[in-house]
Amino acid sequence: MSQEKRIELIKQLLEERQELSTRDIMTEFGVSQDTARRDIVLLTKKGEVKRTHGGILPLDFGRSVPNYQSRLSRFTKSKTKIAMEAGKYFKPHHVYFVDSSTILLRTCQSINMPVAIVTHSLDNCIALAKNSKVTVKVLSGTLNQENRYFYSNLAMQELHDIAFDTAFIAASGIDENGAYLLDQGDAEIVGLAVSRARKVILVAEHQKFVNKSYYRICPLDKISMFITDKALTPEQRAMFTDKTEIIVAN
Repeated sequence: MSQEKRIELIKQLLEERQELSTRDIMTEFGVSQDTARRDIVLLTKKGEVKRTHGGILPLDFGRSVPNYQSRLSRFTKSKTKIAMEAGKYFKPHHVYFVDSSTILLRTCQSINMPVAIVTHSLDNCIALAKNSKVTVKVLSGTLNQENRYFYSNLAMQELHDIAFDTAFIAASGIDENGAYLLDQGDAEIVGLAVSRARKVILVAEHQKFVNKSYYRICPLDKISMFITDKALTPEQRAMFTDKTEIIVAN
């Protein structure tokens, strides 16, 4: 394969995964470490990627949060692993809140047991409606068409009357002060669900530690379990309390 062709394929793969290491390029294209490094140098010189220690990122990495449909189109193997890991923590006859996210949509598609799920996600509702074992409660409100969730003051009132065994939540940004979402209405609903849950499970890829979102869902001491795709750095682990269980999905 010519370098020109390989460079175009690397750019496509980077768009899908949002991060590539030198080892990823070696494995995907069957090239040596020196060849992979030359490709990275060329992409960097052309101003098409952001170089990091050991790999590359898109130029716009961390500057914005893609909308729901864009995130769905970029669904990766890492997201699938996180979604399948999250599915292990559902138990029959429990009551759950499930957030609006592409990862948790995939989790909803895998559920096959009698549970009750409350959600504000249009897509979660559609996925769960196909399973007669699941009792689905969709929160009231107006549909946010870009990110496909419902929001209203009535939805907030409805949440006040429910005690969840577990709230499954996602985040578009994580820092030492908490987990965040881009939309205020979304963050308000998920934050209230967290306060009404006995256990809170956060799912997110490691890239979300670059936080460019505005509205906090909750502080990280509210998180019972964090399911992600890569081992945390010591600095990232220190953001959570010792009581938070960290799971790396394999």
